Amino acid sequence: MLSLWKWFQERLGWTSIQQTLLERKIPKPGRWAWAYTLGSATLVVFLIQVLTGMLLGMNYSPSPDHAYDSIRYIMTQVPLGGFLRGLHKWGATAMIVLMLLHLMRVYVMASYKRPRELTWIVGIFLLLASFGLGFTGYLLPWDQKAYWATAVGTNIAAQAPFLGEWIAKVLKGGEEMGALTLSRFYAFHVLILPTFLALLIGGHLFLVIYHGISAPPSPKGQPEGDYKKLKEEGKSFYPHSVFKDMVMAVLVIGVLFFLSIHFGADLEDPADPTDSTYNPRPEWYFLFLFQALKLFPGSLEAVAAVVLPTVLILVLILLPFLDRGEKRHPLARPFWMAGGMLAFGFIAYLSYQGWKSPLVNPTIEKNPFVLEGQRIYSQLHCAHCHSIRGEGGGVGPDLAIAVSKRSDEWLANHFRKPREVSPGSLMPELHLLEDEIQSLIAYLREKSGGGIPLQAMKVFEENCRSCHRLHGKGEEVGPDLSQVGNYRKAEWILRYLRDPRSVNPEAAMPGFETLLTKEDLEGLAHFLANQRGQ
Repeated sequence: MLSLWKWFQERLGWTSIQQTLLERKIPKPGRWAWAYTLGSATLVVFLIQVLTGMLLGMNYSPSPDHAYDSIRYIMTQVPLGGFLRGLHKWGATAMIVLMLLHLMRVYVMASYKRPRELTWIVGIFLLLASFGLGFTGYLLPWDQKAYWATAVGTNIAAQAPFLGEWIAKVLKGGEEMGALTLSRFYAFHVLILPTFLALLIGGHLFLVIYHGISAPPSPKGQPEGDYKKLKEEGKSFYPHSVFKDMVMAVLVIGVLFFLSIHFGADLEDPADPTDSTYNPRPEWYFLFLFQALKLFPGSLEAVAAVVLPTVLILVLILLPFLDRGEKRHPLARPFWMAGGMLAFGFIAYLSYQGWKSPLVNPTIEKNPFVLEGQRIYSQLHCAHCHSIRGEGGGVGPDLAIAVSKRSDEWLANHFRKPREVSPGSLMPELHLLEDEIQSLIAYLREKSGGGIPLQAMKVFEENCRSCHRLHGKGEEVGPDLSQVGNYRKAEWILRYLRDPRSVNPEAAMPGFETLLTKEDLEGLAHFLANQRGQ
């Protein structure tokens, strides 16, 4: 064994590596000792993310048809799958927290100053790459939270001047989010960004070792002085600093294990592009941007989405060249400390306000039959042929409208024997169990607003309420429509909506054929046809 060890020492140069990495001396950290362990703790969490990501990837399928089911399979069937996913989820949060704390430590100690300018700049790009990993990993579960938060994020990216639309198309793989979007986010999350991050970590560690760990700032605000002398008076990296790094790593791992076991990772309902009632919320580290958008409404949203974050990033990158004084103690740099505290406080305030901001839509607990029907709808790839309020294929009818015209009995018979109920239909037999048929009907009923498309209500509010009353609300310029379904059918209403004067030459109402989409016109007609008041 001794001969084998010597053989490896000669081939790998372990003695030189040991001297460079472990036996090197560092200045005495003093009261800042534990703050110096934040970088090592971040590296440990990154390695945990790599390991758990590889294990999760063995059972994950990056396609809209199977992504959600594969995540659910991991959490319910794979041994320790729920724990691994929880560890990966909380590890992402811990990595961002530790990187932000590490950045704050370097900022307060002014460790970005000469000769460590490049070390700081590489660290900023490491932070940005970590945010990118958080954003791209967000979509992979393909649940409601993932889909709608990513939709908001890509829309924000589209507001960037000049390249915004192009960036959004590259991320989404086209105009709309779909299978190509998920594939691209998966590639960014598991291939491109981890490779980029690993290269940045390697460069960051090289610069840290090459220039040495910065000495604590002098309490009198004096310059760092002779760094070589401070190193000689210090202690070796091993075992003194290594011991503290190991204690911090064990503490972080213990916290991650506790959070993973007791809280795990949530999984919401499957992604539903047709659900306009969902309240999207980004992860906590994007909440400040989410809230900032409310301060710059309309055409000014690009200021909050692009301009201010870009300015902040540029200031951070150029900080070593802006703060060029030799003094490093916080009290000797009042301008930069006050500016940093103001920026941090403003971001923290926006994040808190974003967390406390009220929901736009009321939260409604999902019926389990509806959730099962949504799973069946996705599993059978119904969206390849059918659309729901315009989202999906165009081979068959829009189900939000078609379902509102049919009874549950007719729908059940159609799902059992589609070609017997509708001669000439191209729809194959689904071979579903009775409870599966009822779940599918329940899902389609909900998507049609219980027989009325939800979008139709919005269309009425925006286009009709200013002239017509409905159940006691609205203006009285035109007739009250609360009972219109008692004496007009949907076909007649649709023809009237398209061109009123073709039905009644004296009609004062304008036509909506060029103002509304075909789906909105049909949905509005069926919505009005269902108004059958006493």
